[in-house]
Amino acid sequence: MREGQALLARFVLLLLLSGCGEAADQLAEQECRSSDARSSVLKVFSDDQNNKLVTFTLKYSSSLDAMMSAAKSETEKSTILDGAKKSAVYSLDGTILVKSRDKATREVTCIAILSVSVLDTSAEKEIEFRVKQTAGGPPLVVVRPFLFSVD
Repeated sequence: MREGQALLARFVLLLLLSGCGEAADQLAEQECRSSDARSSVLKVFSDDQNNKLVTFTLKYSSSLDAMMSAAKSETEKSTILDGAKKSAVYSLDGTILVKSRDKATREVTCIAILSVSVLDTSAEKEIEFRVKQTAGGPPLVVVRPFLFSVD
């Protein structure tokens, strides 16, 4: 009888612990997908008009090529290029995954697909970012720099 109770107690404890892990996973997913995290990630890229993803996208834009060919001076070309970079529209895919979770630092590492559209061209790149909970304030979001070669 005692063995049965001990076994039942272990089983109940195991169920409770597995439920805690599931709740922690759901919390981590919420941190990655929160509107604060999403807007912070998008702001990092939209504030950097010289980021490699925009440069890559513009390299393949036939609209930009046509405008640059029609430009009469280097100043006009520079203005066209700056305007194109400022017009970039960024978005994050709806699926954001949790890569890892550090309970000690209250930090979650997330993976998402970042898309950019500029003029007639779009591109996307997998990015990684970290979300760290702060005491009473918005989460701290850090985007990991990525390698992106543009020939």
